[in-house]
Amino acid sequence: MAKRFSPEFKQQAIDYALSNSHESVAAIAQKLGVGYSTLDKWIRESNPTGSSKR
Repeated sequence: MAKRFSPEFKQQAIDYALSNSHESVAAIAQKLGVGYSTLDKWIRESNPTGSSKR
């Protein structure tokens, strides 16, 4: 069964990833305990252009 994350956690993870662009998305995802693809998807969904580029 998939883990469920609160909207607050998702937003904090996105904010952290965007403000720490010197770290890889994979390293941040591991640090936060989420999958790389999950964090990448959250970042893409939060970006109007649909890109995960930070």
